[in-house]
This record gives sequence, C-alpha cells and structure tokens, in this order.
Amino acid sequence: MKKTLRNEFINKRLTYKLSEKESNIIVKKLINLPEIKKAKYILLYYPHKNEVNILPLFQILKGKILLLPRTDSKDIFPVMVNSLENLKKGKFGILEPEGNPVQIEKIDVVIVPAIAFDKKGHRLGYGKGYYDRFLKNFKGTKIGVAYDFQVVEEIPKEEHDIPVDLIITPSQIIKVKEEQ
Repeated sequence: MKKTLRNEFINKRLTYKLSEKESNIIVKKLINLPEIKKAKYILLYYPHKNEVNILPLFQILKGKILLLPRTDSKDIFPVMVNSLENLKKGKFGILEPEGNPVQIEKIDVVIVPAIAFDKKGHRLGYGKGYYDRFLKNFKGTKIGVAYDFQVVEEIPKEEHDIPVDLIITPSQIIKVKEEQ
C-alpha cells in the first residue's frame, strides 16, 4: 500500500508545475512561526525532485545556526552550513555539507520534506527510514512542508513512523501535535 502511494505521489510531484510562488508562501509562513523565531539551531533540507524549495531560508534566517543533513548508509547527520556553495553530491544525488555533525540535543527545529503527509502528521518518505530513525531521538519541533496536493486524509502508518508536529502548505498550517 505504501509503495503504491509513494509511486503515485512521486509521479504527481515530478509532473507538478513547480511554483516558486507556492514555495515562497510556505517560506513566509515558516519564518512567522513562533517555533522558528525562538529556535537557535534549525535543521533544513536541500530540495530534491520537486520538493518545496526552502533555500531562501538561508538568506532570511541570518543569526540562526542552520544545518543540512549529511547521510551515510543508514543515518542522517546534521551539519552546520555557512554557504550553499561548498556542498557536494551525497549518496542519493542530494547536495550535502561536509564537516562535523552537530549534536541532536542542540537542534530546536527540524524541517522535514516528504512525498506526502496525512492530517495526523504521518509522513510518507522514500522508504529508507532515514528521517524516522533521526526523529526517533529528536525532542524539538518537527515541521513538515508540502504542496497542498501532498496532504491526504490518511497514510498507512507503521510502528517506526514518527509524525511531525506541524504541516505547512501554501494554504494552511496544520497543528497535529495534540492529536497524536
């Protein structure tokens, strides 16, 4: 079931006419969130395969310590990023930073991409479990970002799936923390 959903949403996203306007609306919503305003350390992601483009946050969130994930065969390592120019292609063709990982305890907010989310915060990723393993030990705020078509009523969940606390789309902010 998850595999079918995953393929369906990947195809939708890949054929979706990317809208800079929609990504910018999401970025504006993010920077106005109290969780972002209060945060010192924020783990972002480098957009890949038509994911929401949150790269403008690197210009907007001056004064915050911004991180990007570096991956190995099974884990995510958050690494501080001072410039997007020094990134190298990682395991999945996604640009990643080099350097020493930051301790997970220091991170206040993680902004999480997905293929799809449901309204309870469960996410459908690429099926490798990277974010689930990372988020299992993360105590801060988990924020999912997606285009409106990527939010569905329900995604089949498994025991190891870790939901996000908020989902930001161009048209809504879904607070899911209380519902878990």
